[in-house]
Amino acid sequence: MKARDADLASGLPELRQTLPLAFAVTVGLLLAAIDRGTAGWLGGGVAAGIAACVVYVWSARRTLLRSAHEAHAKELQKQVEDADSRVELVVKQFEWAVGDVAKLRRQLDQSEATVRLLTERSREREHRSEQLVRQISRLRERLAEIAMAASLTGTGKKSSPRPHLDAIYFTWGLHLDGPRARLELQTATNGESPARVRVMDRDGQIVAVSGVAVVLLDGNLEFQLEPPLDLIADLDDGQELDYAIEALVDDEWKPVRLSDTGRR
Repeated sequence: MKARDADLASGLPELRQTLPLAFAVTVGLLLAAIDRGTAGWLGGGVAAGIAACVVYVWSARRTLLRSAHEAHAKELQKQVEDADSRVELVVKQFEWAVGDVAKLRRQLDQSEATVRLLTERSREREHRSEQLVRQISRLRERLAEIAMAASLTGTGKKSSPRPHLDAIYFTWGLHLDGPRARLELQTATNGESPARVRVMDRDGQIVAVSGVAVVLLDGNLEFQLEPPLDLIADLDDGQELDYAIEALVDDEWKPVRLSDTGRR
């Protein structure tokens, strides 16, 4: 119902415009048919003019509609072509993007492979460096032991009694651990702090060498060594020693003077 009402509403203006023209044409034709005179010719001319106008308007409308349809078709075709070109451009851009992503993926894979290779080589180099460092450390320790042994051997035979003014003063104590007895020697820290302590017999043979000094809480240095048991017995009894005890100060072995602390 609503569609019919809309069609009727749209057709009423055209009907109102057409009825007067149709009425005028009808009147003109009647006059031309009834009266053969001037009125008839006038009525026929009016009818012919109105008919010519109607034909002209109808033809112009058809031409206008045709032109409008052609323009619409051209515009639609243009939009379709434009849309196709846009779609084609989007497809090309997508293909380019896919190609770029694939290229970046290949580059990423190559970079990861390079990183793995460099990491493995770096680990191998670190392992080799650690081996070289350990070997160098062992060589240095061996050279130090050889140099120390040579120094101890060379200076042991050439050592001679020195005056008490050059002596290094130590306090001593014993640490008994079952059958083992360890001699603990302590001295003050000063400009002539010893580095090691050694014990030699009367023949100049080295029988004991201490390790590196330990710094105590009071700031003194303590050396520990395991001398012969008869030396410990003589120290404990307060007897004269048959051994020489020396301290290494600035690459020079100096005699040691001992003072008993009573620690046992």
